Amino acid sequence: MERSKPYPQLIASGIASGLLYLLLYLYEREILAAFTRTDGWYPALPVVAAFVFSFAHGTFTACFWEVLGVKGRKK
Repeated sequence: MERSKPYPQLIASGIASGLLYLLLYLYEREILAAFTRTDGWYPALPVVAAFVFSFAHGTFTACFWEVLGVKGRKK
């Protein structure tokens, strides 16, 4: 029995990923100012941002390939 394709999850994760990149573009100066501070927990912000972008983009990519029907080989 084949599962249905995750179109809603593909659309939602695509919008989320695109929105993250749009916000990064629109608020570049503010983000750069926050990410280059060295006091407190500010040095951790780039690491957290990398994880957030990676999760959003990875979810979109996984759904994209599943919708196209591309699957990895099973060993």
